[in-house]
Amino acid sequence: MGLRFPSPVGIAAGFDRYGRLARRVAALGFGFNEIGSLTANEVAQLGVMHNGAARLGISLTLDARQASAESRAMLRAAWPHADYLMLNLIGPTSAPLLSQSTRLRHLLAALVDEQRQLNQDGRRRVPLLAKLRCMPERTPFSIAGLLVELGFDGLLAAHDPGPPATAERYRAWQDPRRQAHACQQIEDLRRFCGPDMALLSVGGVQTADHLRARMSAGAELVQVHTAFMHQSPWLARRLLR
Repeated sequence: MGLRFPSPVGIAAGFDRYGRLARRVAALGFGFNEIGSLTANEVAQLGVMHNGAARLGISLTLDARQASAESRAMLRAAWPHADYLMLNLIGPTSAPLLSQSTRLRHLLAALVDEQRQLNQDGRRRVPLLAKLRCMPERTPFSIAGLLVELGFDGLLAAHDPGPPATAERYRAWQDPRRQAHACQQIEDLRRFCGPDMALLSVGGVQTADHLRARMSAGAELVQVHTAFMHQSPWLARRLLR
């Protein structure tokens, strides 16, 4: 995406929702921190982010009830704060868009257009990505194809169904078969999307072997969330070492 990351391990959206840690998570070994997901009102209330070496992503909540102009304004307000922007397509407010292919296409095209206009002055370029649900037997090839067609910079494959982050779900990811299935989906998406789109993976990464497998399958960056809560603040350093 034209960005350098101190490390390939980042914190997924939902942990540091409003950016209280922001880029300072580099001190823990994380290469990036994705805050959010944020609504338009929450983006408008963002203050100055703390300095640090980690990259800062902002996850934006897409709301099917909003007009395209409102979503563009939200992206425009988040752009100055972020190193990259993530459109959250797995939240409950965005769910209706997934069954309205024409409307989804028009909205994503409008947001790509807004991003390109903001990036045109050449002072800085903020990549635009989308987060897609990637459940067993349901790799999102259709929407991934739309992202490639529209010129998105990257795709985040979310292999977990989301909240609540229960202990049972955490243990379920220790099954090698489930890890292998997530890696197979990453391999399939890498072949489908080609080499130019950044590919990120989140869901179930708990050990160095899990991290190595996801990256070997084709993910350049990997996010953690539940493992960060179950293990320790030094999780990233342990995974990388």
